[in-house]
Formats: sequence, structure tokens, C-alpha cells
Amino acid sequence: MNKQLQELTDLTIKEIRNLEIVLPEIYRDIFYSKAKDLGIKLSDIDKEAAMLYALRKIQLIQNETERSASALKENVMNAKIAITNKDNMALQFIEDNMIELETRIASLLEELYIDDLTRLYNRRWLFEKFLKDDHFKSNGHLAFVDLNHFKEVNDQFGHIIGDKVLHVIGKVLMKVPNTTAIRFAGDEFIILSEQHDEDEIHKILHTVNQNLLKTPFKHNKELFYIDFSFGVASFKAKDSFKKVLEDADTKMYNYKKSLK
Repeated sequence: MNKQLQELTDLTIKEIRNLEIVLPEIYRDIFYSKAKDLGIKLSDIDKEAAMLYALRKIQLIQNETERSASALKENVMNAKIAITNKDNMALQFIEDNMIELETRIASLLEELYIDDLTRLYNRRWLFEKFLKDDHFKSNGHLAFVDLNHFKEVNDQFGHIIGDKVLHVIGKVLMKVPNTTAIRFAGDEFIILSEQHDEDEIHKILHTVNQNLLKTPFKHNKELFYIDFSFGVASFKAKDSFKKVLEDADTKMYNYKKSLK
């Protein structure tokens, strides 16, 4: 399979792994949508090759996860026996295996929970690690961030430049102190904080936004600028994520209207 088709398939796999339910129809729709965005024309042979590649890669990740879980279970059993027998050499061997296993698991978790483009956490991390049954596990604040005029950037300069913009935004949001940044969908991001109050987050994001507006992006000889709109909502343990997000989204929309 050619490199362009392989990259398209990898992008599709990363997208569907953020979803809670994946049906063949959903995979196909995302695959074709991304092919259209990237301007890739697909033959029937390409479609078949991409599907086989996707199935193999998904199976590989699943197999590696199962092997890691099995190895962890075996190490725990061996450790119990070594402790009972006071076998220091066996314990050292098990420790070395655990270090290697920890590295493998960390790599798998990165595949599962990190957005490849921005290097921020993805939706899967949010729902599986930060929330419990779509409800918050602690108190804090959520900022919903949406890039302004991002569609125009894609339309004017193309999706490759759009992806570079998202990559830069990811680096910028990752540096916001004492917060966790998530790529929620497309050009939408979520900032979580359990330390700042609402006014502090507003001030921080306002400053980030102003600095961003002063930083030009360049395509060929043309310069353009990016900024974002945001809204902040507080949450408490057991609050519904959906309701808090709707509150932040409403505030973000009002902020966006105030800029016009």
C-alpha cells in the first residue's frame, strides 16, 4: 500500500479510536471524508488495501494490549513465589521485566489517549480517565475553546496548513500552567483546571489569545493570524459533563458574538 493511502488510513484509525462506538459505516464515512479533505482519489483496490491495513493495525494493538496484560499477571504470580522463597535473583529478573512492561504499556496508552496531531489528550482520555459515567469526579473549571475563522484558513490555504495551525495551537494550550488541555473535536479544545478560579482562567486565556494574535502564521509569502473564542464554566463532583459543556459553549458563543 502506498504511503499516502497508509497515512490516510492511520488518520482514520486515530479518529475512530476517539469514538465510543465504531460501526463499519462510521469507519467508511470518516475514511472517505478524510480522503476528500486530502484530495486523494480512491480506486476499489485502494479501498480494499486500506481496509485490510486498518484491520491488521487494530488487531496488532489489541494483541499487544492482551500480551501486556498477560505478562503483568504472570509477573505478579512469579513475584509472590519469589517473595515466599526469598529468591532475590528471581525478584531482580521480575523487576527488570516490569520496567520493560511499563514502557510497553506507556506506549500503548499514548496510542490510546494522545491526539497524534496536537499531542494533547483526546476525547477518549476525557471520558475514560477524567470523567466517570459522563460525570465529573472532582471540582474545578472547564474552558471550551473554539478557533475563529478556522474554516477560512482550510479553504484558503489547504488542510495541511490547517493541520500545522492545530499543531501550534496544541503546543500553546499545553503550556497553560496548572491545566490539562484536550483536543475535543476538529478545532475545538477543552481546558480543565482544578486549581484556578473562573477569573484566573479568563485572564490566562485572554493573555494567551492576545499573544497568539501578535504571532503571524506564514504560508509562502502570505501572513495570517489566528485567535480563538472561549467560555468558562465551573463544575462540581457528580455534575453532568454534558450540562457543563453546554454552559461553557453558550458563554463561548456569546464571546464570539462580542468580537463581531
